[in-house]
Amino acid sequence: MGTLVFSGTKQQVVREKLRRVQRNSAVIASRLMGNRLWYLARADRGDGSTITWIGLTLVESRRGDVFVKSMDEGSGPFFYDCPLSFLAQADAPVGPYATAWREQVRAFHAARAVRTAAIRAGACVHHGTQVFELVRSLGRRGWQVRRVSDGVMFRMTRRQLSVAEVVRSDVLEEDSLLVGRQAQPGTHPDSKECLQ
Repeated sequence: MGTLVFSGTKQQVVREKLRRVQRNSAVIASRLMGNRLWYLARADRGDGSTITWIGLTLVESRRGDVFVKSMDEGSGPFFYDCPLSFLAQADAPVGPYATAWREQVRAFHAARAVRTAAIRAGACVHHGTQVFELVRSLGRRGWQVRRVSDGVMFRMTRRQLSVAEVVRSDVLEEDSLLVGRQAQPGTHPDSKECLQ
């Protein structure tokens, strides 16, 4: 299926998309995550049985227009942040792409859980060419961080943190030596020890 273009706001188009899905199915749950609208819907098959399926609509707004592309899990979308609760409530996958896609969704969430557990005060992350120690959470605004090489404080947004790589303490030792500082493994002279 191609991409459709609508005039209006992203919120208006999302509401309209869910209304259109409800013409043929009952929307059980939906979640908008960035530019991705995930929804769980139940449809009658015509023989008295029902099918519960997962749908995805990509929604992007540019210059007053909203671009929409819809698909279901049978298309094997290349996005894996579908809520796990949707997988638990949906019927068994249909088609060769849906099974592989569900496995990738589970793997995505498992990897994100590991990463989330590693993001805590004292942990260190590599962003760009620098290593930063996470000092304290600023909630939705991100984290207050300290650059390991010189101790300068910054704010790292959640988006920046999402692309940063969590590093081990032995990487920090190499970074400290590169800038001519002597430090114990995993430490910086001006900061507390980074957690492993």
